[in-house]
Amino acid sequence: MKKLAAVLLILCLTGCAGTDRGKEQAMEIRSSVLSRQCSFSVEITADYIDTQERFSVDCTWNPEGTLQFCVTQPEEISGIRGSVSGTDGTLDFDETVLALPLMADNRLSPISGPWVMMKALASGNLIAYDSEEDLHLSLHDSYADDALEAEIWLKDLKPYAAEISWKGRRNLTMEIEDFTFVQKSDEAA
Repeated sequence: MKKLAAVLLILCLTGCAGTDRGKEQAMEIRSSVLSRQCSFSVEITADYIDTQERFSVDCTWNPEGTLQFCVTQPEEISGIRGSVSGTDGTLDFDETVLALPLMADNRLSPISGPWVMMKALASGNLIAYDSEEDLHLSLHDSYADDALEAEIWLKDLKPYAAEISWKGRRNLTMEIEDFTFVQKSDEAA
């Protein structure tokens, strides 16, 4: 019995002393998103069950929670610009409005998908993480029962893929390229 207790004590102590690399990385990306501007390109696929809409946008995120975007593809809507900001993701267009049907009980516009991803990284409720290969984070945008769910895959703490779901149904998939944190003026280049 003493031997079993000693083994259990050793297991408990080694478990407590070990570091949890996945959680550590999740907090590291959160810190970066909260303190640094970043830019990236994203290809968005909106799944409306009976049809899919695909388009590409270039994005810039700032630590205050605003995402600026410019549509780059398809050519027919290229150049449409705007921003998503605030605590609820207010969508504003510079001139021309991109009219796409809303999703997730009118809580999600396909163009606001990158903002939801970045907002989840900045302040979402971390549900699960896996760092066996690349880092995979599961986050909710709130603690509500009807929270938007973000699945985000990162390599070297830079997102390369994401999915936004609501009540178990995937609404958006995103392929992210050229994710770059802008250097602060006091950091080495």
